[in-house]
Amino acid sequence: MRDQAQGLRNLVKKSNIFDRQSEKFNDITSKVITITSGKGGVGKTNLTVNLAIALKKLGINVLIIDADLGLSNVEVLLGTSPKYTVKDVLEGKKEIMSIVEEGPFGVKFISGGSGMVDLANLDEEKLFRLIESAETINKYFDIVLIDTGAGISKNVMEFVMMSDEVIVITTPEPTSITDAYAIIKAIITRNFNHKINILVNRVQNNKEADEIFYRLSGVIKRFLQREVEYIGYIEENGIVSKSVIKQVPFMISYEKSSVSKQVEDIAKKLVQNKDVSEKDMPKGFTRFIESIIKKFKEQ
Repeated sequence: MRDQAQGLRNLVKKSNIFDRQSEKFNDITSKVITITSGKGGVGKTNLTVNLAIALKKLGINVLIIDADLGLSNVEVLLGTSPKYTVKDVLEGKKEIMSIVEEGPFGVKFISGGSGMVDLANLDEEKLFRLIESAETINKYFDIVLIDTGAGISKNVMEFVMMSDEVIVITTPEPTSITDAYAIIKAIITRNFNHKINILVNRVQNNKEADEIFYRLSGVIKRFLQREVEYIGYIEENGIVSKSVIKQVPFMISYEKSSVSKQVEDIAKKLVQNKDVSEKDMPKGFTRFIESIIKKFKEQ
């Protein structure tokens, strides 16, 4: 195993994938934003899809990676069915860009499928393909949105911890707020030092959303000694469920609606801060690879 690990380190060194981290973010790498929740049924995937469209309208080249290993709802909401997954890339059957599917408004997405499971156990050849794929993603996309499953499973936490930024979605339901706190606590106790955003979904108005955020952020600050960001809210609106039934995102079918405006505001907040600290400089898929390689070395 040591010889194999040394061979992998040499591959990484030759690829120069880590040397690029010191350069300016916008010139070299994608920003990876993981979207997650403490419980299911909070509208996470729907938000991911519509947020991607809002970012695309701002001129951001965005890619969705469906990393929900239980339910692949991204493709359902986009009204398409991918033929290939990350597994086909790792097995050498396809190049990364050939498995990228295109949804409404030119939004691109990749189905993770079983290829996203237990990535730390890939052999050297497959890891090298992953390195090459990461370089390609960094070249073509500004932001990568990772749609995870819900809850504090090992797979969900791995995706969160290797991202540059995280959005945790909650609703006004007490169980949802409690579960949101639980996943944020898990993220913080694992020493995630990057931005944690809270998004409140299915509220009656901005006042209710503000109250939920300040209540939740107050508990986080008191017991976890950590500040979190308020990225925005989305109101309860019948057009959201109508869009799901139509399999047409509401950012397209109801682009002038209040909920579309709210998603647009969230997208603007994500991209408006260009002057980031060195700590928050996005590393994109380089961190994704780095995390896997670290695990590989420890075996």
